[in-house]
Amino acid sequence: MPIRPYPIPMDDFRNVLTLSPLSLVEIARRFGISRSNLMGLLGGNRTLSDDRLLQLVKWVGLVGADTLHLTSGIHFWKIASETQMEAFLHLPTGILPESLRWSLVLEFPPLDRDWIHLKADIGEQCWVLLSVRPVFFALLRDRLPGVGRPVTLMYLQKPLKQILADTRNQGLAVAWAKQPQTLTLVDAPMRDTHAADLSVWMAWARQKLAIDTSDISDQIYPPMTESSEDGLDPAIPCDQAWNLLAHRLDVAGAAHPDIVDIPIFPMEQFGQYPSGMVRMDRNWLGDTLLELGKKGRLRCYVRENSTESVIVALSTVTRCGLPPPWVLSTASERYLIWRDPNLEIAAHIESNDYCIGPVVAAWHRATTYMVQ
Repeated sequence: MPIRPYPIPMDDFRNVLTLSPLSLVEIARRFGISRSNLMGLLGGNRTLSDDRLLQLVKWVGLVGADTLHLTSGIHFWKIASETQMEAFLHLPTGILPESLRWSLVLEFPPLDRDWIHLKADIGEQCWVLLSVRPVFFALLRDRLPGVGRPVTLMYLQKPLKQILADTRNQGLAVAWAKQPQTLTLVDAPMRDTHAADLSVWMAWARQKLAIDTSDISDQIYPPMTESSEDGLDPAIPCDQAWNLLAHRLDVAGAAHPDIVDIPIFPMEQFGQYPSGMVRMDRNWLGDTLLELGKKGRLRCYVRENSTESVIVALSTVTRCGLPPPWVLSTASERYLIWRDPNLEIAAHIESNDYCIGPVVAAWHRATTYMVQ
């Protein structure tokens, strides 16, 4: 007999729990169920009744049936692994709206460089405090540009660990009534008291993480001189983007001589990092393109509102970012051209065009179809 589905979208619920700074063991303990029941629930088994599940959903800080939304209060999430990054990126707009105001949040004195804390205004009386490891920040900024330009500077009234350890909270979120005692704007007295440490931290954030602090300049002192030697290694977020996508596939299969994994990039706007991965076979690509793919010289470009996807050859291996211009002699019916800020497919290369490479393969998706 098939298992009767739960009355909520379990994938969305699972992703929210994945983002919690508390372990599943601690979540189960605080809510009052066994770890095995919680793990069974997340694994798709009916280890809780519908009523008990809905109590857990409310306790976590969610409400809804067919779609879930965050309840009033301050919610706490973290991104410290590829699994959590993927869970965050898969949240529906009902939980994480597309257009958000982001604020930078500090603990005072501002000495911690192990975490970047960001506050998102989700809705009326609803905030999310997102704590991100610095090595994941560049990839997050590529997917959500707003995190790189915070609109306000805020601070935690007490250490985050202390807030999370407070078992008096009625669930995973802090009640909105406690907001003034939890998270507030940095004012002039606080800024003046910690002026030196604040200036040093902001200089590090601008240089290391490329955070644009122009919108919060009135809350901080002028920047210190910054050393270019402190910049984040660009290979780190690039590697993370690939790792994030690679585990979706059977990675061992990618080493097969007849199979290659090709990164997917969007055409709507230039992206530093791949947004997906497609696995292709020798029988589809042919020997020549398979060899180019094995060398890392193929990309798939997809236009969201178009039926066509294309495979483009690169002049050299470029895992992330804008590839060097195509200068090799070749004859092709179409080319991918970079015309800042857009990517376009053209039949010819003009003298001033920045050609990424020739279109070497393409396929079309049907706009209407019926499956019986």
